[in-house]
Amino acid sequence: MTQMTKIPAGESSSAVSTSMLSEHRRARRANIVFGAVAKFCGFFILALLAAVAIFLLLRGLPAFFGDSASVKSTIAAFTGGEVDNFWGFVSPLIFGTALTAFLALLLAVPISIGIALFITFYCPQRFSGFVSSIVDLLAAIPSVIYGLWGGLVLVPSVFGAADAVSKVFGWIPLFSGPAANPPRTVGTVSIVLAVMVVPIITSVSRDLFKQTPVLLQEAALGLGATRWEMIRLAVLPFAKSGVVSAAMLGLGRALGETMAVLMILSPGRSFSFNLFKASQNQTIAANIAAQFPEADDMGVSVLIATGLVLFVITFLVNFAARRISTHKPGQKGFFTTLRAKASSRRSRGAGQAENVTVPQTEEAAGEHPSLESVTTITRSSARSRHRLDVAMRVLIYLSLVVAVIPLISVLWTVVAGGLAQFNWYFLTHNMKGVIGGLYPYGGILHAMIGTLEITGGAMLISIPVGIMTSVWLVEYAQGTKPHTVVSFLVDVMSGIPSIVAGLFAYSVFSIIFGPGTVNGFVGSVALSILMLPTVIRTCEEMLLIVPNDLREASYGLGVTKARTIWRIVLPTALPGIVSGVILAIARVIGETAPLLIAAGVITGTNANLFSGRMMTLPVYVYDEYSQGLAQCSSQGLALSPPCVPQIRMERAWSAALVLIILVLILTVIGRLITRISSKRLGK
Repeated sequence: MTQMTKIPAGESSSAVSTSMLSEHRRARRANIVFGAVAKFCGFFILALLAAVAIFLLLRGLPAFFGDSASVKSTIAAFTGGEVDNFWGFVSPLIFGTALTAFLALLLAVPISIGIALFITFYCPQRFSGFVSSIVDLLAAIPSVIYGLWGGLVLVPSVFGAADAVSKVFGWIPLFSGPAANPPRTVGTVSIVLAVMVVPIITSVSRDLFKQTPVLLQEAALGLGATRWEMIRLAVLPFAKSGVVSAAMLGLGRALGETMAVLMILSPGRSFSFNLFKASQNQTIAANIAAQFPEADDMGVSVLIATGLVLFVITFLVNFAARRISTHKPGQKGFFTTLRAKASSRRSRGAGQAENVTVPQTEEAAGEHPSLESVTTITRSSARSRHRLDVAMRVLIYLSLVVAVIPLISVLWTVVAGGLAQFNWYFLTHNMKGVIGGLYPYGGILHAMIGTLEITGGAMLISIPVGIMTSVWLVEYAQGTKPHTVVSFLVDVMSGIPSIVAGLFAYSVFSIIFGPGTVNGFVGSVALSILMLPTVIRTCEEMLLIVPNDLREASYGLGVTKARTIWRIVLPTALPGIVSGVILAIARVIGETAPLLIAAGVITGTNANLFSGRMMTLPVYVYDEYSQGLAQCSSQGLALSPPCVPQIRMERAWSAALVLIILVLILTVIGRLITRISSKRLGK
């Protein structure tokens, strides 16, 4: 039916026609402007990654090409006179970074695969979502809380085990003793890093295992395979490339971790592989955070140069991970091609592949379990096969227990330790005028204000850019080469170490406004870089599940693309977008390393985002922890109220409790909104 336009009384048809033409022109201009803004935001990601490298290079340039004498003296001061050249300074840091990350990966990968297999194939369907949420809580806990838990709970607990292993296996260089007491060693740090990367690897592996075609699983089971044999023959080969990609993503996360390493590891500058000796190794990120507050201008340039090295390393690792992950399960990627060739050779050798019909999907071509493999297994002893199946089931269940224990320990210790100072006074006072362990004991008001303002500033930057980038990816660039490049770089950008984001923001403002520019807005810029990938990816997923029928109906009525997106697509996907924003806030509200550099430390309350240092909750936790026990010298006098030596640890635990409550609330709200909106859009 053609919609008729009613001409108002007293107006000629020519006037109405002119008015409609003018409105049409405005709509076209708005459509062009909207599309241009979306495209600009899409290509902004390319510019942002280039800017990170360029500004870090510009700010760190003096370390490479500056006054040789000044650079040498600065590096000599950092290393206690051991070396005076840049690569001699950074090489042990690269070694320590790689060592801790790879050790964490060795611990995390088998546990993560076991948890993913449990959720997919062993856990009852009604409990799988709950178990997944339990594991995801590990990712929601801020790294500074892991550092606090590791330094005050794990370190005292692992000495006995480390000492026993050292005595039994001390003939192996990795475990040669005596074990350090306290064990602030690479071994302890690797355990904490493994706990932190388990959710990343588990999440990706779980999704991959769920994509295994049911026909492949039924084919293996129909040929007489046990559940574990089905997993080994059908599931693991199908998801092999993706699991490797997940492991590399975890590696990138471990390479860039700052606060947990800084708060646990006793630093050193050797190339030692020993896991139980202290003062042997240090990582790039932890070294930057430790040295930055006291560094002069040349020292800052040297540290930023090491941050550039870390950026390049993590970029390459995440780039490789995403390249591997672009080959979906069952596609002819690197690993699948090798498997297909090997399977083909085995089939030709057996001469029986053509006699077997195994159901398979197009995506799974070349990935089904061969008859020869299953026949070989079924010929073996039924009792031994059953024992192996039971043993693997026990190991898979045990992997979940191993992952849940740290979560329970962290939550319990944070709650138990945080209640000591968790009161109204603590929430409504700052640290101005607080001396040691003497009364008044101080509070976190200034840290809460700083956290809210800096996070709010990051939201104002990242939310519009993130939403418009996702609009461009879905509505304008779908299927094009720019879409592939930008989407790929968004994924790579999600692996940028947080301290590199802080160095970038500091470098930009130092170049523009002068060296030493530190304020809350610099921190907001740093956090916005970390927020963007989460906002873009979650918004993109929500836009993709908006039914195309809504778009086509709008276009059929002559509505422009911009107005269709603004009035129909975005409102439909709004709950999911809100969820993505909330999850992004939860992701950055617990960041410490970038704010330690970009926003600084202060004892009083500063409400001006654009002037002066600002304290945040994660930085407050680290600052209290790093100061250690308070001095209480009463010189024989009875103090009332009494001096509390452990007051700083109590304040750290209480601030951690407030922080983890905020993060968990945001995470739960975000996931609930995501679930509700996905169900609504899926109908």
